[in-house]
Amino acid sequence: MGELGKVTDLSETMEKSDNSRPVLFFDIDNCHLSLSAEDADMLHQKYYKDYGLAISGLVKHHKVNALEYNREVDDALPLDGLITPNPDLRKLLEDIDTSSVKPWLFTNAYVTHGQRVVKLLGIEDLFEGMTFCDYNKLPFICKPHSEMFRKAEVEAGAPSTKNCYFVGQ
Repeated sequence: MGELGKVTDLSETMEKSDNSRPVLFFDIDNCHLSLSAEDADMLHQKYYKDYGLAISGLVKHHKVNALEYNREVDDALPLDGLITPNPDLRKLLEDIDTSSVKPWLFTNAYVTHGQRVVKLLGIEDLFEGMTFCDYNKLPFICKPHSEMFRKAEVEAGAPSTKNCYFVGQ
């Protein structure tokens, strides 16, 4: 999956998708701010609750540049050493019969952060693609909003909603 996240045009994605297999979505989130200040935590919780993604509230109310935020916060987090390859997780994922289901990543993070996390876990080659929150497009489409789930279904080429399975929180 060296090309993970590089296909963002839905028509390109649909051409590459095999629409006959059910999709097994893996939620790689819990990608959120973790500031120690009590007021920052309360603001984060409020924006997360109101918008489904804290960065949405920061962009809307504080004119934060989402891509700059991603570069300075998510992409700058010292994850090396915190997130390490997990052989048991890799084995579990390798045992999935990909002729029967399509493994697909699903995140509210921007593509660079999602790619970094799965690379650090040593599992980036085990997924056929990733649906992510595109910080280039306003308003943001993110979980838990139904538009994000529809976006994931389309990008993954899910044959129908009843053929989608979700692993995560």
